[in-house]
Amino acid sequence: MKRFLYFMMLVAVLMCCTQCDPLKKVEAQAYPINYTELDNYYVLNTVDANKLRKVIIDNEQDFRQYFGEAAVMGRKGQPTPVNFKTQYVLAVILPTTDRLTQVIPAEISQVNNTVVFNYRVKKGEKQSHTMTPFAAVAIDKPKNTEQFEFYFKQL
Repeated sequence: MKRFLYFMMLVAVLMCCTQCDPLKKVEAQAYPINYTELDNYYVLNTVDANKLRKVIIDNEQDFRQYFGEAAVMGRKGQPTPVNFKTQYVLAVILPTTDRLTQVIPAEISQVNNTVVFNYRVKKGEKQSHTMTPFAAVAIDKPKNTEQFEFYFKQL
């Protein structure tokens, strides 16, 4: 009988925890918004990349503390321009690793003043050098001055 009661209490607690998750409620009502993935940038080696970082950047000075431009040859060799007067940058920076790792933006959605950045992490083979994997996207700033909440979720 005690086992049954413990099991029922565990089920009740788990149900409460899953239903109380505010992010699930937001995602149920959210709609996708447009974003631009930033290409040809790299994470500066001055950034402490020993832990997962999720950053919201609203000015060029802060952006330059995290990222440098990596211009390469070819038609699409220039870094993606960002207009900080009209855009935010959302970025996920993973810890430095010796495995080939990609951070892929999946979807950015919004409901009212809440924005959710969903991303995937794809890990590959071990390499002979280290890298700091990241994904950065630019989204439009709201037209009003309302305070926004940002959530980052790995899928």
